Amino acid sequence: MYKLHVIKPLEEDDIINGKGTYAEHLVETISFPQKPTFEDMYAVIGCDMIEMSKAYYPHYSNRKDGYVDIYFDEEFLMKDGVRPNVGATIAWKKWQDKTGHMALPGSVLHGIVCVIQKEENND
Repeated sequence: MYKLHVIKPLEEDDIINGKGTYAEHLVETISFPQKPTFEDMYAVIGCDMIEMSKAYYPHYSNRKDGYVDIYFDEEFLMKDGVRPNVGATIAWKKWQDKTGHMALPGSVLHGIVCVIQKEENND
């Protein structure tokens, strides 16, 4: 079994009405019997081209170092109305800091970010 963790930025109305901040996010978890494919994630992310990177999300990782693959819309910068995903960006930047990788200054992930986690058998 696998879990697809779908990390979404808060709605603009919630931020305007004081129900949260840009740094907060919602996480929805979807179970899959096998590893989710790009085809499975296109509709969830709302795109037709996925970019992969890494992030430091120890609570979603089965690795000792806490790193995970993240999946997001490769064309998010070319779309209107896509909100910054500050929580995912922080996890992405932590991975960069820990591994010596870097992005262009000011880079921020936008929109929905997904993480795939294999469920550990506790049998």
